[in-house]
Amino acid sequence: MFVLGEAVDLFWSRLEQEVAARAAAFRGVAAVKVLDLAGGRSVEYNAGVVLAAGSTIKVPVLMTLFRLAAAGTLDVERPYTLGPFDRVGDSGVLQHLEGEVTLSLRNLAILMINLSDNTATNVCIQAAGMEAVNRLLIHIGCRDTALRRLMIDWRAAAQGRENVTTARDMVRWLEVLYRGELVNRETSEAVLAVLRKAKMTPLRRGLPADVPLASKTGGLEGVRNEVGLVELQRRPYVMAVMTAFSLDEDNDAFITDLSRLVYAYMARLERFTPYGRGLPAVGLDPQPGASERE
Repeated sequence: MFVLGEAVDLFWSRLEQEVAARAAAFRGVAAVKVLDLAGGRSVEYNAGVVLAAGSTIKVPVLMTLFRLAAAGTLDVERPYTLGPFDRVGDSGVLQHLEGEVTLSLRNLAILMINLSDNTATNVCIQAAGMEAVNRLLIHIGCRDTALRRLMIDWRAAAQGRENVTTARDMVRWLEVLYRGELVNRETSEAVLAVLRKAKMTPLRRGLPADVPLASKTGGLEGVRNEVGLVELQRRPYVMAVMTAFSLDEDNDAFITDLSRLVYAYMARLERFTPYGRGLPAVGLDPQPGASERE
């Protein structure tokens, strides 16, 4: 009796073991989830542990903006002029600009994701509504994620109102977008288009330059997170890595190491049959002149 997929299961179990070993050795707390969007398998390590989200919480804010736009209750092309009390510090460029600054909500959303601009983020949260963001999260099954405060709200953070999520929920955000389930395919693609804009991140450093990535990072003191959709042609996958109680110099290297590891496995699944036989890298069908070895 032939069992299709048995060899893949064995190969996948090796990835699970390697991820677990590296996460266990991390100096701090690590949480990881990898979801194979084609095969449905996943790797989880502390994936349900609730941790500080940092700027990764900006992904569901972005999703909510475009969901409201699709419903016709929000115009993302509407211009917004920054007031003197809108600007907050830490990451981003808007805090440094002088004079009157007017941008569309769409462009503020792009700054929120690409430069992790906190001023732009707070405008986007206020435009979308914190309750609407949390309703969306519940709607898509992410009950361990909560948007509880604006960016750089030290009083709220000191009171314990932290923005939180899990590696499992983070993967779910991008799975929803990949499957076109945020309202429809057009709305989902509009969000992914923002997330795909080029930026250098720990996940990106673990991938070949020509592999498309839609991602968002997030960091606080002792915290570094990233979630990304790696768009391999036949084996797309979503990967989320969260770190906490960690030394900042360890975080990026750890995420990049895991990114490189997972890609190495997924790239092989991309061009191998379920029985473990490799196919030509150029595609599934052997090209004229391609070498054949038995």
